[in-house]
Amino acid sequence: MAQVMERRRFVQLAAAGTLALTAKPTLFSSSPSQKFKIGMAATEWFSTDPTPDRYWTAVKEIASLGIGATEADNSIGKFEILYGKDANEFVGRSQRNGVQLTGVYQALNLHDVRRTTEMKAKIRTLAAFLKKIGADYIALGWDTPSGANGKPYQRTLQDLEQAIKTADELGRISIEEFDLPIAFHAERDVPGAMIVQFLEGTNPHYVRLCADVGHLTAAGLNAVEIVKKHSSRLTASHWKDFDPKLPGPKWAGPNAKGDFVEVGKGIVDFPVLAQLCRDIDFDGWILLELDRTRQASILQSARLMKDYVTDQLHLQFYPRNR
Repeated sequence: MAQVMERRRFVQLAAAGTLALTAKPTLFSSSPSQKFKIGMAATEWFSTDPTPDRYWTAVKEIASLGIGATEADNSIGKFEILYGKDANEFVGRSQRNGVQLTGVYQALNLHDVRRTTEMKAKIRTLAAFLKKIGADYIALGWDTPSGANGKPYQRTLQDLEQAIKTADELGRISIEEFDLPIAFHAERDVPGAMIVQFLEGTNPHYVRLCADVGHLTAAGLNAVEIVKKHSSRLTASHWKDFDPKLPGPKWAGPNAKGDFVEVGKGIVDFPVLAQLCRDIDFDGWILLELDRTRQASILQSARLMKDYVTDQLHLQFYPRNR
């Protein structure tokens, strides 16, 4: 069977001064059932230099790997602030580098009712910008302030109840006003049981899922089972691996165990995940991601992850032919 892929193109809408992408790309591997698109997140580049300009360094290095899609943390990228008045500039620069922004990660204090108005305004501004550049989603994180005496903040059941209400409202705004889905992205500092409660408590129509399989594993959950159970609301997935034998990150406390490693070097079952994504006909985005590298360079980690995905999982990146 002939292998077919339609490249996604940026199109300027001069009359409105806005930008959009044409038909969604369809990507096939040697197995015609790979409908999902794979890119490389810019996260690990930000870890060494958390400034907006670092995004373009990431884009250039990601492009050097023959990969044409990325995602970034908007708390660092500040895309709607820096480029909101001229989306054409952002899209033009993206086109020249050959890498599109599929979506962003945006963490908010979902439990803080005092900041509800601020969060609504943020989502409206961000969603409007992302629609102009043709991005596909917002990965919504649940941020918290620092805890007492430098310890991690301990979320309460009352926090959870408010976070669920806030996420539903933000998701409603984004999907109804901008036709842009919000997808919950859980991190390891959220207790596993609370992640499950959050997913069960939110409205699937308004709050989709961005399954970060590394964070889910670090939180003590079975990432494969989470993806399988919530497959109907899966919008995007971050593929990072987790090694429970490593010391934990400093922010998690002196006794924390386990840290993230390159895809294929930890305990996440990526062959099963890859097959599951085929079985459920997932056609959204998968972004390889690593919070920080232990290699000589960030690019080296990215190359190792790409090689694992192509050589061991026999999957292909977006776009297929460069």
